Amino acid sequence: MEMTLTEDWLPKPGVLLEFTPTAASRAATAAATPSDAPATYVQESHIRRWAARRHTADPLASELSLCFSVASPLDADALRRAFTTFLQRHESLRSWFELDESAGKFALTRYLLEPGAVELETTTVGAFDSGEELRDLLVEKFHASAEPIKWPAFLCGAIDHGADGFTLVYNTDHAFSDGLSLVTAIFELHALYTAYSTGQEPVLLPVGSYVEFARNERAAVAANPPELDKLATLIADSLDKVRPLPIDLGLAPGELADSRGTKVDLLDAAECEAFSEACKAAGGSFSAGLFAAIALAELEFAGRTHYLGLNVVGTRQEPQYQLAQGWFINLLPISFEVDPTDHFTDLIGRAGVALDWVKPLASVPIHAALERAAELTGASVPATTDWPWVSYMDVRAISGAALENALPNVHGINGLGSRARMGQTSPMWFSRELDRLHVSMMFPDTPAAATSAAAYLDSIRTALRAIATTGEYTATTPDFARS
Repeated sequence: MEMTLTEDWLPKPGVLLEFTPTAASRAATAAATPSDAPATYVQESHIRRWAARRHTADPLASELSLCFSVASPLDADALRRAFTTFLQRHESLRSWFELDESAGKFALTRYLLEPGAVELETTTVGAFDSGEELRDLLVEKFHASAEPIKWPAFLCGAIDHGADGFTLVYNTDHAFSDGLSLVTAIFELHALYTAYSTGQEPVLLPVGSYVEFARNERAAVAANPPELDKLATLIADSLDKVRPLPIDLGLAPGELADSRGTKVDLLDAAECEAFSEACKAAGGSFSAGLFAAIALAELEFAGRTHYLGLNVVGTRQEPQYQLAQGWFINLLPISFEVDPTDHFTDLIGRAGVALDWVKPLASVPIHAALERAAELTGASVPATTDWPWVSYMDVRAISGAALENALPNVHGINGLGSRARMGQTSPMWFSRELDRLHVSMMFPDTPAAATSAAAYLDSIRTALRAIATTGEYTATTPDFARS
C-alpha cells in the first residue's frame, strides 16, 4: 500500500457522500456513561501531545486516512451498511475520551457506545468537477474529524464517479488506528460492501478489542513484572546518549516549520536478496543488518560511535488482535557501540545482540518504562519523540499489485497522511516490498533540512548497496563535526 501525503493526493472528481451518525446515535453518545477501561500508554501519550498543541497556531496533525477505488457503480446504501457494521465490530472505533486538565492535572475517561447504538445516514455534500477542490475540502474535513475527545472521531465517505465507479474514503484519529489497521480496514470494508451490494450477509472472522488490550496492558504493568525494571534500567543507562538524527533542520530551538516528506529507494529486488544473503553469511538477520548499516552510515556521516534508536515493533501477538482496529505498537531501545574501525561483518552481530536482548521486553510499554526510569534516576527522562525512531517492515505480501490483486475490481489503494508543523524529523519507515527496499521520512521544510536529510539518507543507501554488492562495508573517515 502506497503512503501519500493527503495534500499531494488528487482524487477523481465526482459527488462526495458522507455517512454520518444519526440523531439517535448522537443522542446515545450524549447519554453514555463512563467506562472503566483505561487508555493504552501510547494513546495517552498521543492525546497529551495533541492536547498540548490543540489551542495553538500549530495543532498536531492527528489523523490517518485511506482510500481505494472500485470499478463498478456505487451502491450507497450497501456502503452505508458496510461502514456501520465496520464500526459496530470494533470497540476502539466506538470509543472516545473525556479530558480533564483542571487544576493542572491530565486525566482521561473513556466512553463507549454499544454496537447497536451505531447508526449512519447518508448525506450528499456536493458535486465537484475539480479534483483539487475536492481534495482540499477533504483535507479540511479529515483535520476536523480526527479528534480523540469526541465521537465520531472519524469520517466515512465516498466519491461517486457514476458509471466509472467510486472511491471509498475513511479517516480516523491516530489514537484509534495504526498503519496495519488501515490495511485490515481495506479488506474488511471491501468484504462488507461486496456482501451487502450483492444481497448477502457478510461472513467475517471475529475480532478482538483494542479496549480489552488496554485493560490487559495496564494490568500487566500494575503487576510490576521484572521486565519493566529491565527496560527502565536500559533506558536509564542510555539517557546521556539520547539525541535526534544527525540532520541539520535549519531551525532555532523550539521553532516549527511546515513538514516535507521524502521517499528514497535504497535497494532493488535483486539487491534486497543480495543484502539478505550477506546478512545470513555474517550470522545476522535482515533487520540486524539494516541497523548495522544505519550505524555505519551515522559513523561516517556524523562521527557517532554509539548507536541508539527506538525500534518500532508490533504488539498484535495474540490471535484475536490480528484484525483488530487500534494502535498496536511499542518502541524498544536499540543500543550498541560502534568503533571507527568496525566492518559490517563485525557490527551486525552487535546489532543482532541488541535486538535479541530487548525482544523479551516487547510487552512492556515504553512509556511505562520511561516513568520507571525517571523514578530510578530521579532525573528528567526524554520523551519518546526526542529519540530517533526506526521501523522496518517486510510488506512483500501486500506490496504493489499484490494488494490490489487480492481485491477484485479495486485499484488506487492509498494510505493518506497530512502535512504537519514540526520541529524535528519523523520516524524513518523502512519497507521491503516485492521490488525494492525504500525509506520514508518527514522533516521541516527548510533548505538546510532538505539538503541534510538527502545527504543522510544517501549515506544509508551507500552502505546498504555496498553490503549488497560486496558483503562488506567500512565507514570512511567519520565527520565528527555533524555529531
